[in-house]
Amino acid sequence: MNNLTKIIKSQIRDFGPITFSEFMELALYHPQYGYYSSGNGRIGKEGDFYTSPHVHSAFGKVLANFIMKSLDIIDEEKLTIIELGTGKGLLAIDILTHIKNSNPEQYDRSNYYIVEQSDHSKNESRKTLIDHSHKIKWLSSLDEVENEKVTGVVISNELIDALSFHRAKFMNGNLSEIYVSVENDKITEVTGKPSREDLEEYFKNIDIQFREGQEFEINLLAEKLLREIDGILKKGFILTVDYGYLASELFSPERMKGTYKCIYKHSINESPYNKIGEQDITAHVDFSNLIRAGESLKINKVQYTTQGQFLIDWGILDLINRGIEEKSSQLRSFEKEIQAIKNLFLPELMGDKFKVLIQEKSLGRALNDFYPESPFKISFNVL
Repeated sequence: MNNLTKIIKSQIRDFGPITFSEFMELALYHPQYGYYSSGNGRIGKEGDFYTSPHVHSAFGKVLANFIMKSLDIIDEEKLTIIELGTGKGLLAIDILTHIKNSNPEQYDRSNYYIVEQSDHSKNESRKTLIDHSHKIKWLSSLDEVENEKVTGVVISNELIDALSFHRAKFMNGNLSEIYVSVENDKITEVTGKPSREDLEEYFKNIDIQFREGQEFEINLLAEKLLREIDGILKKGFILTVDYGYLASELFSPERMKGTYKCIYKHSINESPYNKIGEQDITAHVDFSNLIRAGESLKINKVQYTTQGQFLIDWGILDLINRGIEEKSSQLRSFEKEIQAIKNLFLPELMGDKFKVLIQEKSLGRALNDFYPESPFKISFNVL
């Protein structure tokens, strides 16, 4: 039994069952032993999972294409790019390097804020981004944005799925919450009344029909984060990349046990109470909630699509063609890179698994002809 497991069991014995959200907050973000805060959040070949920036730098370059067009549309003297949850800084360095090489004037006008809770990740990203350190401000939360309303682009990649969520179960025609308890020194689950009213209100205006015994996740922190962004963003775009669905598909009866999963050394399991603090815990994102919450704040949806379609729309095929031209004499060695890039956008790989939501605030008519004409459409229904 590791130290974090002992801490959680002791807390439950002293104060009673805790929500899954409280358990997850300890498992992932405990200051000393949490998966992300301790430095055990291993990403990459030798770690537990990959993110798109680890697959190929083309992902960051395409996001940079989007950001450069966005900053042109915003057209303010001072521009800010905010990345939420940067990890080792791979996405940031790909974005900043591409902007510097493609549009030096825009690079000079822009600042890059990194919002990262983990001290370990901050230190790692500082090493990665040393050549761009003069452009970067490291923050622990959006509250640290210095009493200013920024204009620019807020981006997150695989952040929302890692926010602590509640787990619930539809029983006897009502919503019950799943709590984490201890019995005979073993962590168990029990059900009870919802711990807060907004869990039941979450589905108030949504036409979802649950089956008896169906389990699902409710992420209240996603809307809270959007409200925090609204508090500091005067004008600009919000770009969210993550795996998930619209509500009608996410809460489908086909998913009787919900979507939460644990990841350890590239293997998926449904045992959150094993290896506590040593494995990741995630659930699919409810993009309908982000769209709905945004509209309540006058943050409007510009586009909701798959990662594959987004990457094609914003120039990933041009990057491949350019690479082929530049490396024609070494084409055989470049073939591995081409395959890595394809992993990012092909439907059967990461292209359909991940979705992209673009939202805007206070831009209105400036958005005419903003989103590029697609070179071709990937056959996939996101509506």
